[in-house]
Amino acid sequence: MRLFLADEAWSELTSGAEPAVRVAASDLGQARRARARLRGGPERVAVILDIEVAVAGDVRAAYASLDGRTAGVRYAGTVDGLAGLIADIESAEVADGVTLIASASPQDLRGLGEDVLRRLAERGRISA
Repeated sequence: MRLFLADEAWSELTSGAEPAVRVAASDLGQARRARARLRGGPERVAVILDIEVAVAGDVRAAYASLDGRTAGVRYAGTVDGLAGLIADIESAEVADGVTLIASASPQDLRGLGEDVLRRLAERGRISA
């Protein structure tokens, strides 16, 4: 599972040999179909799904901070919940990685990404 940040440079916190193709999807089903289509071609690529994230200590506070700008996949909740979603995305072969996009509320996206990677490593889902 690869992890990117939607910053000025589209930074990757992990590494991978395959070229990355960033996709936005309205839901996880559409993302899975896009992955199947893109990986079915002659060139091996890693399909990276955009996710707008709002993370807080509790789900209610996180949900309140979503701004609704994104019509695509969104997540509001805790860091543990986000790590669980990302692990599920990998297990269900929805995408080969994700791009974390900060919701309107100010968030330390890099710190969040590093926290998610630690939790994924604890679950044995990624080498941090």
